[in-house]
Amino acid sequence: MKKQKRAGRVFLLAAVLLGVLALVLYIAAGRTSFDPNYSVLAFVGMGAGIVLGIAGSIIRWRPLSFLSYLSFLYGFIQYLVSQANLIANIFYDVDGSTFPPAFYATLAASAGAVVLALVAGIVMKPIRDKQ
Repeated sequence: MKKQKRAGRVFLLAAVLLGVLALVLYIAAGRTSFDPNYSVLAFVGMGAGIVLGIAGSIIRWRPLSFLSYLSFLYGFIQYLVSQANLIANIFYDVDGSTFPPAFYATLAASAGAVVLALVAGIVMKPIRDKQ
């Protein structure tokens, strides 16, 4: 029983770390010539996922893990939406450019945060009152 509680907490903290990494990468390399602006909604999703993940690992309330998952998923989708011009340019091979390494790193960190937060919500056992 303790290992399952600990595993959920470890997965959630790993999701938070990947979420912080994704946010830092987005701040560092999220603005491109195809989209010179940051997406506020991506910041909101990633930031809410980080805050809810920290709260969920401290309180160990299972719904916070799932809310963290949904927030990270929202931030991930908004990141992809903010990079839509870059993705379309590369898929249609307009000027022969390729995805920058920071795009792959941000994509991997954000997707990892989504998956780990979901796994944490599944693995985490609800707290039972001692009677």
